[in-house]
Amino acid sequence: MRCNRVTGDILIVGGGIVGLSAATALARKGIKTVLIERKTALADEGGVGLSLLANAMRALDEIGVAERCLAAGMPADSMLMCRPDGAAHFENPIARIDDLVWPGATGISRAAFHAILAGAARDAGVDIRCGLTVSDWEEQEKSLKVNLSDGSADHFALMVGADGLYSGTRARLFPECQPIQTGQAAWRGACERPDDLDRMHLFFGGRHGVVGINPVSPTLAYLYIVENASSSMRRDPATLHTQMREELAEYGGLVATLAATLDDPAKVNYRPLEWLLAPAPWSKGRVVLIGDAAHANPPVLAQGAAMGIEDAIVLAEEVATDGPVEASLSRFSARRYDRVKYIVETSCQLAKWEVDHTPGVDVPAVMRAATTQLAQPI
Repeated sequence: MRCNRVTGDILIVGGGIVGLSAATALARKGIKTVLIERKTALADEGGVGLSLLANAMRALDEIGVAERCLAAGMPADSMLMCRPDGAAHFENPIARIDDLVWPGATGISRAAFHAILAGAARDAGVDIRCGLTVSDWEEQEKSLKVNLSDGSADHFALMVGADGLYSGTRARLFPECQPIQTGQAAWRGACERPDDLDRMHLFFGGRHGVVGINPVSPTLAYLYIVENASSSMRRDPATLHTQMREELAEYGGLVATLAATLDDPAKVNYRPLEWLLAPAPWSKGRVVLIGDAAHANPPVLAQGAAMGIEDAIVLAEEVATDGPVEASLSRFSARRYDRVKYIVETSCQLAKWEVDHTPGVDVPAVMRAATTQLAQPI
C-alpha cells in the first residue's frame, strides 16, 4: 500500500550504492520512486571492491539482496593480523550479529555489488533515468518543483540527495559544509586472488599506517595502503602501478608476492582521504541528504558504504510512517546522527593512530569495540 502521507513521487539523485539502496527501500514500501543518474548508464562507482560488515548485511537484508551479496562475495568471521615481513601474528575476530545469521565481513567486488543493487531497484519498479541531473528546485506549498538538466520539470513530494561526497545537492543546502582533508591517502591495487586467501589480511608496524589484502571474489582481491599524505601531493596516473610497488618494497610475504603482479596503472587507484559531517538535521524543507552527501569517513572501519545503506533503510522507514514529510525527515536525522558521528570520529582517529604509529594504542581492540557498537539496532 502506498504511504498515505506521500502525495507525490520521491526523487533520488544519484545512482550509486546509496541511491540504489534508498530507491529500492522506498519502492518496496509501495512509494513510487524515480532515480536519476548523471552518467548515461548505471555503472559501478569505480574501485575494486569493499567489505560489507555484518551491520551492512543486516541493512541489505531489508531490501532483499543480502543473500545475493553473500553468494557473490567472500565471507569471513575474522581477519589475519600480520607483521610487515608477512608473518602471521594473530586472528582478530569480526563479530556476527542478528543471531549469527550474517558473517562478520563479506568482501565483494564493486561491479558485482552495484549490479545486484541495480537489479533490485529495477525489480522493485524504480523508474531509473540516466543522463540527468538536477538544475534547480523550488519549494511549493505541497510539493517540490524540480528542474532537470534536459529542460523538463516535475513535482515531487521529496528529493533525496544521494549524490556523493561532492554533492551538488549539499552545495545548495549547506554551502559552508565541505569535505575536509584527513592528512592521509589510500592506495588500492587490483590483483588475482590466491587460492588460500579466504579473509582480509592486515599488516601493521611497517613503513605505512596499515597495509591490507582483501579478497572480494573467487578470482579477485586488492592490495591497499593507508598512508600519511599532504593534500597537495599529486601522483602521475601513468605510473601508479610502479609507484604502489615502490611503496610496498619493504613488505614481505603475500604483500610482496601480490605487489609484484601490479602491472597496469588502470588497476591502481590513489586518492587523498577526506571526512565530512553535515549539521543535523540533514534536510531543509522537502530535500534530504544521505550517504556521503551527508557524512564521509576514512575506510579503516569498512563503514563508508554501510552507513549510507543504513541511511537508506531508516529513511524509508520514517517516510512510510504517519506524519508530514518534514517531520519524517527530522526523525530520520535524529535516528542517524549520533551513530554516524561516532563512526566518522572513530574512523578519523583510528586512521591517524595507524599512520602515526601512535604508541600504546591497541588498534585491533578499537576495531572490535566499533564492531560491537555497530551491532546495536539502527
